[in-house]
Amino acid sequence: MTTSENPTADLNEAWNVFCASLAKAGDYVRAHEYWSDPQNRASGFAMITAVAIKSLETQVIHDPDFPIFHVHDARLLSGADNPDQRYLSCRIRGGETYRIWGRIRSERRLDIQIYAGKPTASAPGRSAAFLAFETLQLEEDGSFEIIMSPKRAAGDRNWIENPPDGSRVLVRQIYSDWKVATPGEVHIDRVGFEGALRPSMTQTSLAERFRAAGEDLLQDVEAWATLHQMMITQPDTKTPVNRIPPMVDTFAQGGAKGRYMTFTIFELEPDEALIFRMWPTGATYQAVHLRDMWNASLEYSNRQTSLTTEQAYLDPDGSYWMVVGGRDPGVQNWLDTTGLTRGRLACRYDGIGDRPFDPDKTPTVVKVKYEQLRGALPATMPNFTGAQRAAAIAARRRHLQERCHY
Repeated sequence: MTTSENPTADLNEAWNVFCASLAKAGDYVRAHEYWSDPQNRASGFAMITAVAIKSLETQVIHDPDFPIFHVHDARLLSGADNPDQRYLSCRIRGGETYRIWGRIRSERRLDIQIYAGKPTASAPGRSAAFLAFETLQLEEDGSFEIIMSPKRAAGDRNWIENPPDGSRVLVRQIYSDWKVATPGEVHIDRVGFEGALRPSMTQTSLAERFRAAGEDLLQDVEAWATLHQMMITQPDTKTPVNRIPPMVDTFAQGGAKGRYMTFTIFELEPDEALIFRMWPTGATYQAVHLRDMWNASLEYSNRQTSLTTEQAYLDPDGSYWMVVGGRDPGVQNWLDTTGLTRGRLACRYDGIGDRPFDPDKTPTVVKVKYEQLRGALPATMPNFTGAQRAAAIAARRRHLQERCHY
């Protein structure tokens, strides 16, 4: 008797397949070059844990006919996440009609992206459609409704195409000014299923979902360690160290449309720091943040490991001078490496549109000793006291608590 003729045997096998995927993910991390550094071991398994939670929630628990957004935020640090973004994603059925609705409150941007086809080790699937914040039509109270369907119908103010092979929708809520304010809300329904009864789970359907979750888990774990190389140059090319390469448009690799990014690896001894400098560009959102080697954001609710231009001090010379290091240098623009001597630094510029990035605005980095910092920074940069730092961290924590649990 084949497993297809025996649902219980099929379910048992599918569960074993998922568990084997977890084991393979652990084997992959332990065999990776990053594992040789003890700093990357706990974070490697933390990344697997976050990916496993996401895979189980999206592939096993959720149903594309009765969609609920999976929220990826400060509780799940993985997948090249951005501290300023609240990601909402769910599986969809290609060619069907969905309604996304909600309200903009304190967000700087809200962008919608449709992926089609199956994810691969190097991309989340084909980027099939994108609805940018600039084109989103809002009501006076900030509310909105978006129709996701194969064809636009008369009366659809906000519309995004769901092609026949559409597989996933991703919503990015972007927060630039982390003031204590009620975050926005986003919801989704499949049109025509709002009052339907969701079918009970069967052994056969659960087996299919466990297999999909295992496949999804392995693809994600293997992708994140090489993400930067894939986006910047070629998979076999190393990411630059303590040097900022040119900006790249990451839309072809699954990033947001109209976004430019750049990445570097920081390598610092305990008595060293990077002086990072960037300039205003006209982007609607611009920020820098730190990650570990597995491309998970460093803890940012209770540590200052990221800064937007609205959170940072702008020097009278028209640029943002920032210090990347493991000790508080007593300036507002500090990016805390949290004790890592090697990690990743990423810059994002959203809302650039079709304009090419001005190469003269490419950020720069210079490595210095901590004892040389004050002489290397502008004399106009004010001191930032311990009390001010504590207040800044408390404000971050409160914002993230509201954003994550809304």
